[in-house]
Amino acid sequence: MALNAAQPEFATTVGALRLRSWKLGAGQPTDVIDQFTDTDFTHIVDDRADVHVSSRDGRFYLGYFPDGRPGGADEDWVTGEGWVIAVTGTADVPGYRMAFRTDTPAEIVAAVVARIMATSRPL
Repeated sequence: MALNAAQPEFATTVGALRLRSWKLGAGQPTDVIDQFTDTDFTHIVDDRADVHVSSRDGRFYLGYFPDGRPGGADEDWVTGEGWVIAVTGTADVPGYRMAFRTDTPAEIVAAVVARIMATSRPL
């Protein structure tokens, strides 16, 4: 059986593949952090330069860990975790937590935060 390289069995074009450009790279953390006003949120920058933001009622938390999140007593580091968002639930409905890696584009995290903020309302 001879192979004819001039007529491959699979051929395509860049157009047929529909290649796309995707947002990559950490971006600017201020895109996320600047969404929180001093009126409604508390901001803390710790000795590692990690940023912690919480709502005045304590039910919303955002942590920004540019060098990765420190772990607990039995864990050394939580490798690659750069953003943590948590919303505390109620007696009837559980809360949720999500995390993003240190290399997740800040614009993506900012969009998630904006959506969460849009669903909150004063009681």
